[in-house]
Amino acid sequence: MSAVSFGDIMRQRRLLGGTAKPDDKARPQSHHEDSRKAKPWRIHGDRNRQRWNTFKAAALRSFDSMRKRHLLALRAARAARRAGESIELPDPNERLHGDDRAVLTYMLDRYNHMTGELYPTYATVAQETGLSHGFVKAAMARLRAFGLIDWVRRSKTKEGAQGQAGPQLEQTSNAYFFAWAEQLTGAARESFLHFLTIGLKKLAAARAASAPALITNPEMSAALARIRSGLERGPAAVPSASS
Repeated sequence: MSAVSFGDIMRQRRLLGGTAKPDDKARPQSHHEDSRKAKPWRIHGDRNRQRWNTFKAAALRSFDSMRKRHLLALRAARAARRAGESIELPDPNERLHGDDRAVLTYMLDRYNHMTGELYPTYATVAQETGLSHGFVKAAMARLRAFGLIDWVRRSKTKEGAQGQAGPQLEQTSNAYFFAWAEQLTGAARESFLHFLTIGLKKLAAARAASAPALITNPEMSAALARIRSGLERGPAAVPSASS
């Protein structure tokens, strides 16, 4: 995807994305928080935390590989300018920044691996990461443009608004989700799948190594069977001293 197309994406995302203040009216293309469209969450890792951790690690490593390519392109452009070539530097909003990783990490850590739910406000992300509200908003747009995160806008019914005239809805936090298989492209997609495959294989190998070994010796098997049988029957009656 070209830099120009990324710029177009970023401009569109800035228009469509974002979280409003609690008292703002509902924005266009928002879905009520109780509707199905406002719950786009996906389950990664079959609700298993260890498997989810492999997805999380793959996403972060994919970010790192993209970030490295962006830095190399930026350095090459700067070197060309120093050499006297007439070349424009990459737009800051069309490449990943180092602190974008902190935003992505927070969202991955906040993800509920059992339900897929993820809906913190920009203010919460900013407070938890120590970044500014404006930076968090811009970082989200960059992460979205490169396929690392996505969201839908949500609205909610104003408290005490039932039966009153005027708008009944107000904006609430976005519903975030990860759709790496569909949204990552090119080298980023290959990187993600590569790291995910490695992680899942390591997890499977670790589980196989920790599984109890099968007993093939007939005498050992018979002895264990007698022990299990005795345990199932319960404790034997012990004669009393007076008997």
